[in-house]
Amino acid sequence: METMTFGKAETEYTVDEDGTRITNIPFEKFISERSRPEHAVTVNINENAAGEENSQSINTAIETLADGGVIYIPYGEYKVSTIRLKSNITLFIPKGAKLVSLDCEENLKSPNPLDTAVIFAEHAENVTITGGGTICGSGESYTLDAIESKPLYALKEFNLYTRVIESRKRIRFGKKVARNNIVHFSRCTNILIDNIVLEESAGWTCVINHCSDVEIKNMVIDNHMHVANTDGIDICNSSNVLVSNCFIATGDDAIVLKSPENEIKNVTVEHCVLSSFANCFKIGTETQFAVSDITVRNCRFFLPDGITGGYSGIAIESADGADINNVTIDTIAMDGISAPILIWLGCRFRYNKRAVGSIDNVSISNVNATNTELPSAVTGCKYDSEIYAVKNITLRNIRAYYRDTEENLSVKENVSDSSMNDYPEITRISHIYFKSHELSEYWDLPCYSLFMRYAEGVEYSTYRTVARTCNHRDEFYMESVHGRR
Repeated sequence: METMTFGKAETEYTVDEDGTRITNIPFEKFISERSRPEHAVTVNINENAAGEENSQSINTAIETLADGGVIYIPYGEYKVSTIRLKSNITLFIPKGAKLVSLDCEENLKSPNPLDTAVIFAEHAENVTITGGGTICGSGESYTLDAIESKPLYALKEFNLYTRVIESRKRIRFGKKVARNNIVHFSRCTNILIDNIVLEESAGWTCVINHCSDVEIKNMVIDNHMHVANTDGIDICNSSNVLVSNCFIATGDDAIVLKSPENEIKNVTVEHCVLSSFANCFKIGTETQFAVSDITVRNCRFFLPDGITGGYSGIAIESADGADINNVTIDTIAMDGISAPILIWLGCRFRYNKRAVGSIDNVSISNVNATNTELPSAVTGCKYDSEIYAVKNITLRNIRAYYRDTEENLSVKENVSDSSMNDYPEITRISHIYFKSHELSEYWDLPCYSLFMRYAEGVEYSTYRTVARTCNHRDEFYMESVHGRR
């Protein structure tokens, strides 16, 4: 790989020699030590006990608190299976305490295996997880080895196919077993997750599903950054959610909104630091119901050490019929993110709804993206011979600066519908999938800054990109519902 890459770059955050974990997460900025609450019930658990035994002790203590209360985990490291929270319960895990999930082999042999998550609550209200301690998902044990273990740094000569294939070689895909979340709240209200570390998830890390009135703050997610499907925070079918002051480093989307079963409304993400080998902030791809009133502000997105990979900093996708409206994103710094922005209205239709949705009224302002590798894209779709356009998009004061490599591009001057309708992460690079990624065709888009197709009312006059020195492509590409112009 040394002949292919630039090698390490000097960045604020660094990774280990395998390029899989951030080595200098500033925990002190997000996690604090807090005193044991008065009247807390200290659970009698044992560092040498089986995970099922410790979970039974914790769950029994929770059940004995008929009117709610605080469950306190003593200092130490404890193996656990699933812990079930109920209404009016606070789970207090102090700094110096760690709950460790059953690993894959233990879970397969267990008489009481993990069920959905390490920490799980359903139909509950007024629930808190806090304390400054750690919950570990033992995620690496649930995955296969990657084909390649060396980090993938920026290509000396950027080639899209090479970048895609080499990135995929480093993914640890899951074994054919259930992979549980670390935290999962389902159909709950008034939830607080504050001052906690989640590490090494086996699947989606923190899931908020069919919930309302949720606050997540002062949280660190420290995942293996090449384990597949390890989203950081999944806000699914939920409304009235605030995420603030979180550090998330993970292999899949860092913060993602999904609406396959219910609408999402009134979500704010602010003052977060996000690192992802997929998308840092994403709406989609599972999008059957409406998503509206979304705010993201004052965040930083990055990949460390000059490592390459991933898709977008900001991805807004309606693939399954959802109407996405009133999204405001402001003051975002990006470093090493492949493409700053993807806005994609598609016609995948994974669910029952068989009508194309909409994306309308999106404002993205004050973005500074360094070391990019691909253009941004704003695109609608054609379905059943009718064009569906993305509408009313404002891109104000966007600055993007490419890594100044050589490039070996396969530019597709006339972009076809067939090459843009596949899995939406690929829409800014245009491809047709044949059985495997290795057999697929990949094309670079015919511009270096912003690709716009089937889009109406896009304001982009202050969008500026500094291309590679060797660039030969146009800055912008615009194809309206009436054809290219």
